Amino acid sequence: PGSVLTPCLPPHRFSVSLARMKFKAVMENDGMVAGGCGAQSMVLHVLQALQRLERALDKKQAQRNATPPSVVLKLTPESFALAHRGGADEGSCTWSHFVTGQLFSEYRIESKRDNQIDLEAPLANLLHVFSSCSSSDRTTIRLANGSDGRPILGFEFALPGNVADHRVEQDVPVRVIPEEEAATIREPALPEPEYQIELPQSLGKIKNVLERMKAVGAQHILMEVAQERTATPGSVAGTAGSSAPSGRAWMKFVAEAELVTISSTFPSLRLVMEGKDSRPPVGPVRLFLSLRRLTEVFSAIQGITAESHIACILQNRALVVYALLPKNLGSLISYTPAVTFDEQVANGDRRSRRGLTLAPVVVVEGVTCIG
Repeated sequence: PGSVLTPCLPPHRFSVSLARMKFKAVMENDGMVAGGCGAQSMVLHVLQALQRLERALDKKQAQRNATPPSVVLKLTPESFALAHRGGADEGSCTWSHFVTGQLFSEYRIESKRDNQIDLEAPLANLLHVFSSCSSSDRTTIRLANGSDGRPILGFEFALPGNVADHRVEQDVPVRVIPEEEAATIREPALPEPEYQIELPQSLGKIKNVLERMKAVGAQHILMEVAQERTATPGSVAGTAGSSAPSGRAWMKFVAEAELVTISSTFPSLRLVMEGKDSRPPVGPVRLFLSLRRLTEVFSAIQGITAESHIACILQNRALVVYALLPKNLGSLISYTPAVTFDEQVANGDRRSRRGLTLAPVVVVEGVTCIG
């Protein structure tokens, strides 16, 4: 879903007029986010997460992408968004949205497109400049024409010196994306998920389980989520109507290799009902995912300081993971499409999409099961 982001920035595509187009923003590193992490550092952490996803591309896909990886910046009066498309599976994408009033102390944008500007910039260049300015007290960003007449994002900031601060200027080449193309670069349009659950605060446990599944040679993973139920007062256990929803859910991962099945269950996860119009279903919801892609996502998101992580499960369609940034600064959203049965067969995995049942499952340490 969405549009494939053009990764290259060929010279002839730089020559787009900046007439009637203005952008200036100021970021102040006042430790407003968390643990002394300022605005520049927060953007840096998000860019580092996108870089981890980019580095996880398989070698064949990397060879096809002969041009440097890039991200799209979608700028509006209310939002500063970064869009990255890529991962183990075609169709996966990651977006980060920042609230301009929270990220910037000053923000001005003008364009003939109702004050919207879409830019494409090399990921490596953005990483370099935000690494440089992350410790600066104040960073000013401007859209302008560079010395060669091509569009740039100019960064101005001061770094502390032994005697006095010294002023630094760095430029990031950008491509101004035409309106018609910009309209096609959007997040996937998805229906309301069956489940929204809050993941454990430490994503390390989930990542370790996924790494263990990869180590035995599994390629796909079955994700299953269902409500936990509690016995109602005065009811007899095991009888119809003897339990009620508890407001919690369990999440189970199952992966199968040639000789082994690994299953891991995470119990008592909070159901998130904000934004939902309907209650979760009574029975479990399942979807198959690429194990490689899912491992990439949790490895990348783990490096971001987030207040909470929300997983949205759409049966047989997609898994959407939200990392909610501190102080309502914004979010990082990763979309991972479900793997269909035809895709599994094409990859040499002919197991039924209804479940992985070729090997017996034995509980080990109460959580991880191996058969």
